Amino acid sequence: MLGKDELNQILTEATRASPDWIMILDDSGRLLDINPSAEAGLGYRSEEAIGRAAADLLVPDHLRGRHALDLLTSSPASQPGRGIRVETEARSKDGRIFAAELTLVETSSSGRRVYTAVLRDLSRQTIQKELEATRRRLELAVESANLGIWTYQPARHAFWFSRRSREIYGLDDDTPLDERTFRRLMHPEDWERVATPINAGFPDGTVEVDYRIVRPDGDVRWIYALGAPVRDDSGRAEEVNGIHIDITDRRRVQEELARSREALLHSERLAAMGGLLAGVSHELNNPLAAIVGQAEMLEEDSRGTGFEQRARKIRSAAGRCARIVGTFLAMARQHEPQRQEVDINALISASLEITEYALRTSGITLRVTYGTGLPTVLGDRDQLHQVLVNLIVNAQQAMEKGEAFEKILTVRASVDPRGQVVIDIEDTGPGIAEEIRARVFEPFFTTRHGSGGTGIGLSFSQGIVEAHGGRLTVEQSRNGALLRIELPPACDAALLNVPSETGVEAPLITVRRRVLVVEDEPDVAETLRELIEREGFHVTLATNGSEALRALDLGEYDMLFSDLRMPLLGGPELYARLREVRPELAKSVAFVTGDTIGDNMKEFLRGCDRPLLEKPFTRAGVRAILSALVPRGEAG
Repeated sequence: MLGKDELNQILTEATRASPDWIMILDDSGRLLDINPSAEAGLGYRSEEAIGRAAADLLVPDHLRGRHALDLLTSSPASQPGRGIRVETEARSKDGRIFAAELTLVETSSSGRRVYTAVLRDLSRQTIQKELEATRRRLELAVESANLGIWTYQPARHAFWFSRRSREIYGLDDDTPLDERTFRRLMHPEDWERVATPINAGFPDGTVEVDYRIVRPDGDVRWIYALGAPVRDDSGRAEEVNGIHIDITDRRRVQEELARSREALLHSERLAAMGGLLAGVSHELNNPLAAIVGQAEMLEEDSRGTGFEQRARKIRSAAGRCARIVGTFLAMARQHEPQRQEVDINALISASLEITEYALRTSGITLRVTYGTGLPTVLGDRDQLHQVLVNLIVNAQQAMEKGEAFEKILTVRASVDPRGQVVIDIEDTGPGIAEEIRARVFEPFFTTRHGSGGTGIGLSFSQGIVEAHGGRLTVEQSRNGALLRIELPPACDAALLNVPSETGVEAPLITVRRRVLVVEDEPDVAETLRELIEREGFHVTLATNGSEALRALDLGEYDMLFSDLRMPLLGGPELYARLREVRPELAKSVAFVTGDTIGDNMKEFLRGCDRPLLEKPFTRAGVRAILSALVPRGEAG
């Protein structure tokens, strides 16, 4: 058992170590001793306080004579061993008056009364409670605004997140949050932007940054963080406090607006390019019409001579030019889908004619496998052509940016076991990563950021293929990317009667008829005249609608070929006059055009329901139009 002296020593040490302000007073109220906490709290050193009246040191002026310390000597505090506790006010050496709790206990020592006074500064507790309440109110206000609060302590590399911040980051309450955890949540591409102010000690004062995080469930979110450092006397950041905002939805809206603006610009560029193509194509069509027609007639007239092979080469090259220009015009016209039977092999050939030069100059080897016995498909030839060209160009661009040892583009046409017509476009580029394979057909999704990619092509192509009852998919490939088009065959549809473009055929009619050709381009008019005459007709030329009306006043004609766009009097105006003055001839009119057909002209052609011959024309095309105009029973 401890002795009394030992117990007194322990009690003395406990008193000196206590955080409470403890003072020993004699029965006259003078201080006998104070502990270190009282010295620090009240501002008096022990040598200043000992021997002085406690009331003089601690009681505010407005409480003199009424304070518990003033009443100590005149009114004993209690029976020995018992005490009193009151809430009052006290004063420190610097004059600060604060709320305090005073406990007085009377004891006896060597036959004299001694008092122990314990003083607690209630103002600090009140301030602490107020601070806690204010902090909580702030947290509630911030959280109601969907904001999170964060604190970072650089010395400890530690973070503190409010409940809302943890929700934003996908963290539960038990997850410890240090710098390593924080970095693990960062999107790899954004960590450097976040780490720069941390590593630099927050030199700019305010911290403002937006970045992506990858939550534990894999969800990617955009975060906006704003904060400010608290610095010590040396200027070093002791703590950084701030807020978090989840701006994912805002970023998505901004990105969607940016995509929409880009799509609009892209659409405007396409429209401008379409206008340019249309203009160039129109200017090329007139001379091409003469070249194609004259080449056909030259080949026909030179059969059996040394010039036949040369004439065939000219006709073949001219025909290729005509098909390319025709494709440009079809793309520029943006017409309503026209359903007809489409030969897939011919479609592939036409698409490669457009892209062959770019493939060859990019060092890409082309391998083509045409299908044997392929059924036709029912669809819009121009739209399907655009899809093929787009997929071929995509493959070309993929191989240009890739590092394949050998650049090979393979195009295959076949029929699968279900009877679907299949077109495979396979390249040896970098391929399509598994994680984005499901997204390549999303509108505006692109992997070619900053290099002209709009993310529209594949989505647009898929829409066209699906509108034709088919599918456009990404398939597994050992070499690069493989895109597959599947289209249903044109079942129960009659085969197209395509006129032969080779060989010398007999004249179309045995009864010689008169045809009036109205065309303002002399070379085109002359070529059309010769082609029609080879079918057994007599032809008269007029350079515009006004001249054609004068020719009709002087002679009789059985048929009339008229260009749509001419000076003085164009095709539609001429047709309207014919319906008034020569209604029987109006039923035997065909129109010729090498231009894009606008909405007004389309409406006109639908309303009059007359045949249309497009430049550059071939003998087979001219023959088909004449056949449609010759009354039944008169063809030879």
